[in-house]
Amino acid sequence: MSKVVLENKDPRTRAQQRQKLGTLKQLTVQPATRARYDKAIDAFLKFLTSNKLQLPYQRERIDALAAEYLEHLWCTGAGRGLASDTLAALQDQDPRLRGLLQTSWRLLKTWHSHEIPSRAPPFPEFILQCLVGWSLFQGHFSFAVSLMVGFYGMLRTGELLTLKKEHFSLSVATGVAVISLGYTKGGKRMGAMESVTLTHVTAISYLKQWLQLALPGQSLCRTPSAWRKIFSDGLQQLKLHSFEFRPYSLRRGGATWYFTKFSSLDRVMVMGRWQAARTARIYLNEGQAALADMHFAPQRVHLNPFHRTFLNTNPLKHQTLEPPRGSAGGRGKRSKRSKPQKKDKKRKPKKAKSHRK
Repeated sequence: MSKVVLENKDPRTRAQQRQKLGTLKQLTVQPATRARYDKAIDAFLKFLTSNKLQLPYQRERIDALAAEYLEHLWCTGAGRGLASDTLAALQDQDPRLRGLLQTSWRLLKTWHSHEIPSRAPPFPEFILQCLVGWSLFQGHFSFAVSLMVGFYGMLRTGELLTLKKEHFSLSVATGVAVISLGYTKGGKRMGAMESVTLTHVTAISYLKQWLQLALPGQSLCRTPSAWRKIFSDGLQQLKLHSFEFRPYSLRRGGATWYFTKFSSLDRVMVMGRWQAARTARIYLNEGQAALADMHFAPQRVHLNPFHRTFLNTNPLKHQTLEPPRGSAGGRGKRSKRSKPQKKDKKRKPKKAKSHRK
């Protein structure tokens, strides 16, 4: 995430701030996007070299080479993201190419219409509650809270993994929590910080207890790698890995649940912070279709105990955030306890031996 600073009144201070940020050309795209663009351009140039082709000086002739490269990616099984990054990277390096790659963009549109991208399936609320119950059973209270916040707050994975205690503001009077997200993906485009209002009663109760137990500056998700590891372990132990759920399934599942309950596209767009109604409709239509195709009857034998754990747990009585170090948690191996030492029996005094003369 690139840094964002407020404009200072002093020109000298402004110049120092801008030197730290970098040049305007460097700031046109995010560092992660820049890395993808560089990788895509390198692959395109290798394709030209291997086929003994050269990049033409005339911009009008680049479209034919780019279109041929897209056909190559399609036939070799490459991902659509690489094709999209290639065209975007070419226009990023030379903005005057805009409008001159019509054939290539048409092929990419055809690609998109004939091959549906593999999106993260949405989380049903029942599966969310089972995973929360499993995490409570294992002693991962912070992880359980993060699942509730990510689902009912419709947070992106990157936003969820960077939340800390100071990002939450809980109102006792209204029972509503405000989550400050700072300059997010959409906030940078609008030039304003974003926030989310969490109103779900159960999620609020979990978050309230976590805020009381957490230390100042403590992260909701210890580290991204540790959080993803617990997420993967939970799906494996609940026998849900075949559904190919991903962390982004929390956001998609929350949006689908919210629309199903309130039947308001406008409210979903505000909660999910989508600018275009078309994008929100894609989320909701595909999400509802995916939920209709899911069948959990064979797995209910394994899921019901954890669902009961969720229903019977009072988060306000929880006293610890994570299991102590060295503990396996749940039904893991017990730590070896030192055996109690046996009490020494009182020895009887030995009789003195008689020495015969």
